[in-house]
Amino acid sequence: MLGVLIGVVVVAIIVYVGVLVYQQRIRQQVAALTTKKETMVAIPLADEVNLVGQLSLTGQSLEQYQQLQADFTDITENRFTRIDQQLAKLTEDSRGLNLMGLRRDLTKVTELVNQTDELVQSVQAKLAALQEVDKQHRQAVRDLEQKYQDLRKTLLAKNFAFGPSIDGLEERLSQLEDNFDTFTRLTQSGDHERAADVLSQLQDDTADLEDLIKTIPLLYKDLTVIYPDQVKEIKGGYQQLTADHYQFGDENIPELVQQVSDRISENLETLSKLRPDDAKVVNDRIAGQIDQLYDLMQTEIDAKDPVEANLDGVAKFIAHAQNQSHTLLNELDRLSQNYTLDHQELETARELNEQLRAIDGIYQRDVQDLTGKTATYSHVLEHQKQQEKDLKQIEEQQAQILNGVAGLADEERQARDTLQQFDFNLHSLRRQVENLNLPGIPQDYLDYFFVVRDEVAQLATDMDQPQIDMERITKQLLIIQTDLDTLQEKTDDLIDSAQLAEQLLQYANRYQTSHENVAEASKKAADLFEKDHQYAQALETIATVLDDVEPGSYKRLEDAYYQRKGTAKPKRDDE
Repeated sequence: MLGVLIGVVVVAIIVYVGVLVYQQRIRQQVAALTTKKETMVAIPLADEVNLVGQLSLTGQSLEQYQQLQADFTDITENRFTRIDQQLAKLTEDSRGLNLMGLRRDLTKVTELVNQTDELVQSVQAKLAALQEVDKQHRQAVRDLEQKYQDLRKTLLAKNFAFGPSIDGLEERLSQLEDNFDTFTRLTQSGDHERAADVLSQLQDDTADLEDLIKTIPLLYKDLTVIYPDQVKEIKGGYQQLTADHYQFGDENIPELVQQVSDRISENLETLSKLRPDDAKVVNDRIAGQIDQLYDLMQTEIDAKDPVEANLDGVAKFIAHAQNQSHTLLNELDRLSQNYTLDHQELETARELNEQLRAIDGIYQRDVQDLTGKTATYSHVLEHQKQQEKDLKQIEEQQAQILNGVAGLADEERQARDTLQQFDFNLHSLRRQVENLNLPGIPQDYLDYFFVVRDEVAQLATDMDQPQIDMERITKQLLIIQTDLDTLQEKTDDLIDSAQLAEQLLQYANRYQTSHENVAEASKKAADLFEKDHQYAQALETIATVLDDVEPGSYKRLEDAYYQRKGTAKPKRDDE
């Protein structure tokens, strides 16, 4: 029982201590809120309200000020009083035990203090803003007044630099001054909201006017001084050049000069309407036209000396090419009597000759124009450059054609020598075969021999024509040479096969009585040799059986044959 009592006492003590701690905490927070409220009271908000009230505000600015006055009254007469009352009550209640009520009241007064602090800061900032805008607007009045005075002085002192634009500029300035008067009146009356709108537009318009005053004199100077002086110089230069018999082809210089003058006049009108951006675009075009006129005249001046210096050189170049053309045509005409020209050499040479006629015609007309002082030097110079280029190409083509046909006679002589050699080789092969006294010649060999013989005969016929086609002859020579080489191989094979077959048949006689297979093979080989004239098959038949009876005998006899003959053994496809 005593333990329970002690426990109750301990709990009671703990609760009591907790309550004391919470009450102390509440009193500390009340003290902090009291300090924050006193800080707000210390702000000289009343002085700032009175100071702004002396600005004689009107319009929206006055309405804003009146709202700030109402907020100030609410702060000083309502909010501060409520804060004091609630803090005093909270201090008194903090001695009691209604902890939940204390917490609720503390939250409520804290919210009121914070809201009031925010309102104080807002009112103070807006009052400062009203003072600042008033200060800025009054300074703007002074600045703009001075600026317009300076602009007026500039227009009066330098009105000659603006030309026809001066009236428009003065009108713009007058409009700005009227708007400035409106801004000044609004500022002095304290209607800063409306004054701010007017000031923004006024500043933009003033900047535009300053740009016009800065830009127009430069454009006007170009149109009234620079360009007219250049036009005058071009006119004088043109008169001097025409007096010196310069021509300008299809370019009508006086008309182009008049176009420039007309555009200058039109652009002065554009400038008088205060459209400097458009005027600058046209000024750039005028400058381009003037540069073009200078270039036209300078081009003719620069072309004169080269034209006169090139005359003799071009004439000699044409004469040389014409002489080469004459020589080439004569040579081709002569060669065409004896040879077929397969690559249109004669037609090409005639086309080149016609090109030379055209080049010479242009040259002669240019010389006549120069003599008659009606030539446009730049055109003549272009003709000369093109003529030199064309003449160089023509002479290169002439040389190619001449080189291509220059060796026809030598080629013919070589071809005839080769034909003679072919005929000799053909007869030599025929004699070699005839000297063997064979019982007959294989038909396939005869067929190939006659083909080659006919090719040689056709070559001889083609070379006996009035006009020889050397390109065709060359192709025939290559074909016949290849076929003759093949015929030589076939002839060698025929001779070797026949002679070796005879030797092996004689060698096989020693085995005919003792080896029946040798006797049979010898009879078969003899038939192939004497009746069918298939000497290679006859050799193979007897060689095979001999190698069976006497291994290595065929190779030994074959090696001895080629050694006696003095030639290397030909390689067979199966070796």
